Amino acid sequence: MKKIIILVFAASMIFSCSKTDNSKVLATIDNEKITIEEFNKDLDKIPVNMKMIVATQSGKKNYLDKMIIKKLLLREAKKENIEKEKEFQDRLNEIKEQLVLETLLKKKINLDSQITEEDMKKYYEKNKETFKREREINTRHILLNTEEEARQIKDKLAKGEDFAELARRYSIDPSAKASGGEIGFHPKGSLLPEYEDAAFKLKKVGQTSGIVKTKFGYHIIKLEGIKPPSYVPYEEVKDYIKQKLAQEKQTQALEKYITDLKQSAKITINEDLLKDARPEVPEKQEKTEKTDTQPKPEKKTEPAAKNK
Repeated sequence: MKKIIILVFAASMIFSCSKTDNSKVLATIDNEKITIEEFNKDLDKIPVNMKMIVATQSGKKNYLDKMIIKKLLLREAKKENIEKEKEFQDRLNEIKEQLVLETLLKKKINLDSQITEEDMKKYYEKNKETFKREREINTRHILLNTEEEARQIKDKLAKGEDFAELARRYSIDPSAKASGGEIGFHPKGSLLPEYEDAAFKLKKVGQTSGIVKTKFGYHIIKLEGIKPPSYVPYEEVKDYIKQKLAQEKQTQALEKYITDLKQSAKITINEDLLKDARPEVPEKQEKTEKTDTQPKPEKKTEPAAKNK
């Protein structure tokens, strides 16, 4: 954390030092100038976690190049009178409407709804079953290429040789040399079905399975530990609960606000005219739809093969 703070501080120092003379021209594009002030203002818009990328000389040069390209493109757009085109104006109005609505709702609805600790704890207790962890097991395995090799390892285990040591010596699992074949705790549904089916049938710690075949080879599995079903502690899920309750309150506030607006306005709808309303369909799409309505010849399908 200290390193991050130091880096950010260093970045801010770099940028603050570069703002000593704002009148200096950093670059020119024909007669258009980019001053150091304009460049720094643009840099200020970059998120803090990205500022270190442009703190180097090459990073600043790349960023300046992007500014130059942007100005060249904007100049071309001006020549083409893009802003006067109907398509541009329509899109601009859509964006403006959306921005107006977002600003209104942000003003009218408290997006940072106050959620108390008591609210969160009540939700946790009421919905505790949703935070339940299923039974988990910790397993260790030895993975082999052939069934014959697996049988040989089973014989060694029967003679009392150590499971973890055999995993380190013979398992083709790349991690076995370091872990001794240990997988770690896992709930049902997180590993290969064939592996899990055999692993969850083991009832006592220390018990080993028969030879289990999967797409990776032949496994011998040992049960190392069991975690009974439990509930995720409140502290681990409180942030999730806070976010969920805030979203629920925002939704309720929005619904109430819209309901109040509707009730305070006189709204009439011409249902008959609404029936006649229909959107314009582009010519290509209309042709496609007409083609799709043509009857298609039935396909003859072979009967499904029965499992033997």
